[in-house]
Amino acid sequence: MNKHLILWAMSFLVTVNLWGCANNPNNSTATDTKQAASQPIKLATRVVALTPLGADLIYNLDKSKLLAVPAGRYTDVVAKAKFAQLPRIGGRGNINLEKIVALKPDLVIGSETFQGQILNKLKELGINTVSHETRSWQDLKTLTEDLAGRIGADPKPILDKYQSFIAQIPENGKSVLVLVSTQPTLSPNRNSWSGDLLEKFQYKNVTGDLQANTRFQGYLTLSQEQILATNPEKIFIMESDNVNPDDFKKLPFWNQLKATQNNQVYIFHHDGLISPTSVNTVEEVTNKLRQTALN
Repeated sequence: MNKHLILWAMSFLVTVNLWGCANNPNNSTATDTKQAASQPIKLATRVVALTPLGADLIYNLDKSKLLAVPAGRYTDVVAKAKFAQLPRIGGRGNINLEKIVALKPDLVIGSETFQGQILNKLKELGINTVSHETRSWQDLKTLTEDLAGRIGADPKPILDKYQSFIAQIPENGKSVLVLVSTQPTLSPNRNSWSGDLLEKFQYKNVTGDLQANTRFQGYLTLSQEQILATNPEKIFIMESDNVNPDDFKKLPFWNQLKATQNNQVYIFHHDGLISPTSVNTVEEVTNKLRQTALN
């Protein structure tokens, strides 16, 4: 073939190709997307959970993928039988990094607030991590879907449970004060798990619109004067390993409140109203909120 004819043909093809790209700005993106979609997603099969919620969700989604869990009330007492055969990697603020690495996980789930540093160290070692903070009902659903996707499980059975937990919410509108601790007197605003739950069950959280003033997002310290000024119809007090409900009754203003005078003080466990530690604790706290609204 004539040399000039070959050069002309090549030039024509290049021109046509460039014209096509210029008139199809999505061409590169579409190709990249197609290539990415054709590449198999590597699912996690060896998961270490640093939080009770992470451990419980993986257990419910596919327990064969769960490699180790944190030590604590939920894993060692409440659901001891469920997690009896799994190694512990330390408590909330005392995680054993060496033990985690030795287990060779391909995914580690932890709390952004309490385990951020150790999650960053694991990232540096090339281990995939998920950091979470569950401050709303939507956060809980999103975390469940995210973890399910990472291990190739179906989140629908758990999501359906969540939906059933918030069905048939009674008309409410009663004012409530949630007291998390006595020294200082902490209470949640709307930007917290408990604050979001109260709204879902139509309680009027008297500290819902107040600005957080502690290192914990969504929580504020109240003065005696502020508590007396709110004078709520109901008071929810916490019980936990570190908080005795009887301590609230020793507060100097306690008997001056309408809720205490009308016997409208209710005890909730920290694991549920303040932190969703498992699917079961979420069910328990929603049942109690529903029942309390009727009293």
